Amino acid sequence: MKIALVLGSGGARGYAHIGVIEEIKRRGHEIVVISGTSMGSIIGGLEAAGKLDDFADWASGLTHLDVLRMYDPAFNQPGIIKAQKIFSTIDSITGGARIEDLSIPFTAVATDIVNHREVWFQRGHLTTAMRASCAIPTFISPVMVNGKILADGGLMNPVPIEPTSAIPSDLTISVSLSGRPNSNYSASAFMDEVEGEEGQTHESREFKLSERLRSGVAGLMDVGVFKRGNKDNAGFLSDELFNDSEKTNPKTQEGPPQKLEDWTQVGKLPADLNTMSVVNMALETMQDMIERYRAAANPVNVKIEVPAAICGTLDFHKAPEVIEAGRQLAIDAFDKVGL
Repeated sequence: MKIALVLGSGGARGYAHIGVIEEIKRRGHEIVVISGTSMGSIIGGLEAAGKLDDFADWASGLTHLDVLRMYDPAFNQPGIIKAQKIFSTIDSITGGARIEDLSIPFTAVATDIVNHREVWFQRGHLTTAMRASCAIPTFISPVMVNGKILADGGLMNPVPIEPTSAIPSDLTISVSLSGRPNSNYSASAFMDEVEGEEGQTHESREFKLSERLRSGVAGLMDVGVFKRGNKDNAGFLSDELFNDSEKTNPKTQEGPPQKLEDWTQVGKLPADLNTMSVVNMALETMQDMIERYRAAANPVNVKIEVPAAICGTLDFHKAPEVIEAGRQLAIDAFDKVGL
């Protein structure tokens, strides 16, 4: 089949895109058009340039220290890092390719933060398009391109489906990196299970991993007093929250129900919560809402949702396990639809 592929934003979770692409190709399908935002623009651009395998090999060898060494401080600039070291490496991998010369039609999406418009890169220097698309506010400084100040494309279009509509395809596959947090699922736990099942047959291991992922994704729903209702756009607080007769929290894995405090009481913030974490969570909350609204207007045939807890946004040293997790999520999704 001819596949239109849409790759979403989400930092290091974007390594999962690699596993999805590898599974699409393993099943003999042809990717005929790609669009991507932020990390999705990097992975999508590399695939369109025929250099994804080279990048995956490089990324899989990165240690935490290697990643830290690539963070070049953005002194006197509106951001923490300039990201020149990172994108210089990517540019060397792509050979300075231009978008119009790629073997697969490709679009990278960025945001014009002055004029409040999204920008589609469909020609020009590939690495420049990636850099603009990946300028996460407060972390990676924005870039000036053709008189426009450009930042992360996820601010307006976290999963850019629209750019793929111009190219004929048999079906569209989107990969969202903003699946709701799930404390029961992480890439490291996933790899532990893989390594612990070496004695099993491939088919048996694949079935068990798919079942684990299926139950894990089901567990992404918020629990207890913050459980989401039937309507996606409804508030999180349920009617039971203010029921005086049942002022107890639901039973959780941490222990039995306990009395709840006054709901107007202000508690302490988590000790490990820092400014970047708050900014990151705020951006992901915003992007999740935007994504759902835009997806409703542009439905796809197959949507793969990568849980937010698979790894941290900046865990770029975890490529092997996140790639494998993406592959297993793809296997599960494709098997469901018989792709």
